[in-house]
Amino acid sequence: MTEMLEAERSSSSVAYLGPEGSFSHLVARKRYGNGTTLVPCPSVDEVFDYLDETPDCLAVVPIENSSGGIITATVDRIVSEQSRIHIREEIALNVKLALLGREGDSISKIYSHFAPFHHCEKWLKTHYPKAQQVTTPSTSNAVIFASQEKGSAAIGPRENAERYGLDVLHYPIQAEVPNVTQFFVVGHEANPPSPENTKTSLAVELPDSSGSLFHFLEPFAKSGVNLKRIESRPIMGQPNKYRFFVEIEGSSVDDAAVEALKAAEAVSLRIRNLGSYPASSRFDS
Repeated sequence: MTEMLEAERSSSSVAYLGPEGSFSHLVARKRYGNGTTLVPCPSVDEVFDYLDETPDCLAVVPIENSSGGIITATVDRIVSEQSRIHIREEIALNVKLALLGREGDSISKIYSHFAPFHHCEKWLKTHYPKAQQVTTPSTSNAVIFASQEKGSAAIGPRENAERYGLDVLHYPIQAEVPNVTQFFVVGHEANPPSPENTKTSLAVELPDSSGSLFHFLEPFAKSGVNLKRIESRPIMGQPNKYRFFVEIEGSSVDDAAVEALKAAEAVSLRIRNLGSYPASSRFDS
């Protein structure tokens, strides 16, 4: 584990979903410190494009929010047949959201990423029922847009107020409801086998026949392996065909997981191991 972390610290750069001030930026800073070159990219696709073009780079991308759900753009790039990217680590962020704007403004428009909008839905209906909600690629994009328009506000990290010249109008928003976002650290190299790799992700293709999903899942139940995520995603160019993103507890040195995977492979068209990785890091925003 120590060797893996040292190797990641020595990577030439870490890409993230930007611009500066996004929650991905916050996680990248907390995980890698200020001594690492952090590269903002305007969309999840462009994070992966940068990674494809930069072999010794790592990237931090959001994968799921406890209120907004799975980030499909991340899943689609990871499970793509052309992808050779491996998941290196999962990081959790306890998210606290702020409404940022200008004191005294009458707020008619609010910008944010879709996940904060889901989390703040009840609060927004109570406090800003008539405000137009505009979804942006990231929370930092939202603050930039709000900073350029009178009567606009944004939902995002509190620290962005000073960065983009706005005031904190309300903080925290709906703090009584837990709000956690998971991020993946991804790169070109897979982690070495280790008992500290507590999760494994898979890209799975199954026969288009009755019971195929049941037969795939059955070995995990029999081996006592917990499935944490399963998402179906359409395969581009193949209508009504799907590839599954599956996450299990366990790794390549876990006997139960190895046994279950061997049995699952026997009833699958294809299984690609996307990486075994630790999921112990947790930060506060």
